Formats: sequence, C-alpha cells, structure tokens
Amino acid sequence: MIKPASKFTIIVIGYAIFILAWFVLWLTIGDANWWLVLLINRIVPYLFVPALLILAWIIVSRRFKLAITLIVPGLIFAWLYHPYLFPKPAQPFGQSPELRVMTYNVLFSNMDYDAVANVVLTYQPDLVALQEVQPEMMNALEERLADDYPYYFMGTENTYGTTAVFSRYPFVKTEILDLRVDRPAVVVKTKINDQDITFVAIHLLAYNLWWTKLPDIPEVVMRRTANQNQQARILLDQIEKEQGIVIVGCDCNSYETSSSYRIFDQFMDSTARQIGWLWGGNELLGAKQDVYLQHIDHVWFRGDIMPKRVYKIKDNGGSDHLPVLAIFDTK
Repeated sequence: MIKPASKFTIIVIGYAIFILAWFVLWLTIGDANWWLVLLINRIVPYLFVPALLILAWIIVSRRFKLAITLIVPGLIFAWLYHPYLFPKPAQPFGQSPELRVMTYNVLFSNMDYDAVANVVLTYQPDLVALQEVQPEMMNALEERLADDYPYYFMGTENTYGTTAVFSRYPFVKTEILDLRVDRPAVVVKTKINDQDITFVAIHLLAYNLWWTKLPDIPEVVMRRTANQNQQARILLDQIEKEQGIVIVGCDCNSYETSSSYRIFDQFMDSTARQIGWLWGGNELLGAKQDVYLQHIDHVWFRGDIMPKRVYKIKDNGGSDHLPVLAIFDTK
C-alpha cells in the first residue's frame, strides 16, 4: 500500500512530467493534433494553476525538497509569459506625437449603432479596424463618424459581417485581400506624420463548434486550424511586400499558443506582449491595461514605431468583445 506522502510525491513528479511533455509537443508539433488544439493549447495558463496549489501544500507540509520538481514548470511559465511577470515603469502618453489604433469586433448581430460610434468617438483612435460589420452598421457608422472619420473602407459582405477600416487620414490606396476562407481582409495605405503606414483589418476563421456533431469535432478542428494558418500566411505574404510601418487589427480567434499566432509572430510584434505589465503613469478613463495572458483580439505592428500603452476598453458597445486600443509613439 502506498503511503499518502508517497502518493503526493508521485502526483508532484507526474505533474512536472506532464507540463514538460506538453511543452515539448507544443514546440515540436504545435497544433498538429486536434486534442492539442482543443483540449490543451487553448487553456495553457490554467495548466499552471496546480503548481500554485502544489507549492502551497509543500510549504504547509514543510516538504521543501519537493519544490525542486516545480522548477521546470516555473521556467516554462516564465518563458511563455515573461512580459507579465514583473511591472515596468510606464511612459506617459499625450506628451509627444502619438498614433492611436483600435481593433474592435462589433458583433454581427449588434444593432446598437450609437453605442459603437460612441466607443470610437470617446477614445479618438486615428485608425480603427472593425470586424463583423454588417452593411446596415457600416452605413450608420459612416453617418455618425463623418465629422471625425471621413475616410473608410469596407470588405465584401459576409453573412456574419465583414471587416472595415475608419481613418482620420486620407487613403493612398485601398485593397480587399481575399483570404480564400470566410471573410476577406481590408488593407489601406495612408500617410501620418510623414510616415507611410499600411493598416489592415482582419478576422480569422472561428472554430464555432457549438453545432458540430461530436464525431466530427476532430476533423473540423484540424480543418479550421489549417484555414486559420492559411489566412495568416496569405496576409503575411502581402505584408512582406509593404514598405514602411504595418499595423494589423485582428480578431484572430486564437490564443498565443496557437499555430496561427506563431505564424504572425515570426514577422510582426504583438503590442500586448511588447508592452507587458506597466506601473505608474497616467491611465485612461474607462479602460484597463491589457495584461491578459490569453488574447484573441490583437494589434500587431512592424516597422519604425513603438507601442507605449495598450488597453482593453470596458465599454463593449453592445458587442461580445472588448475593444482594444494601442497607443504608439511616433516621434
């Protein structure tokens, strides 16, 4: 019969082995299996919660030697989420030339056009990437935002809404980018503070497994993961041709541990991870620092520009997503 103390030791060692095995699989094959995509890679931060419980029990039971087994899970967590572990001093905003960018999934069924317009007008982004825009909402926003955002461009219609861009600055060029699956991306080029900027609104395919029969889930998960990866590669092929600054507002429908995120991350930087956890400095009313460990709404960037703040706007304007506002230093 195994003693209780020995059982606890086996649990701790087994947990450490599990975390290490997952990490090796994630590094080597990533999203290559449906169960990794659906059951593990989408809940990675929660995999480390048992480490806190185990550490607490080690302290209570004074079995400190067992803490050695938590070193590997601790190092893996630090490697994955290091931007959020220690706060850095924040740079004040509003005191030098800045560029404000918002990405906002407005929800295809949302008909509270005034609320959506109010979110944009309250936080005054220079560029706005919208996802799930219906023609009726686009018409309403064109009217409500006309004074502040006279330049706009919308992708081809989709049953569940499409992508669109609003801008304070005139467009040099506009393009609808066919992603071959689901909604297109919209790509606009503009010039702000003498800098050429390419701005993109994109919505990657969602998994939406609610109506999928259980036996079909493995095939559907792998097909939609492949579709997301294809969409990301098509966009990056386009972006590689662009000169100057590139900014992408994305409802990516996938977290930091997904394969589509890793595709983006090869060529662009995430504002949230670039900034990490900040302390001090002036805050933005009605907003909170975007220090979540998992995101599906991202502002990506590349080029001679640096973000200094990124926020989740608490007012969702009737959507099921919170708008994300990134503030860049353009000096």
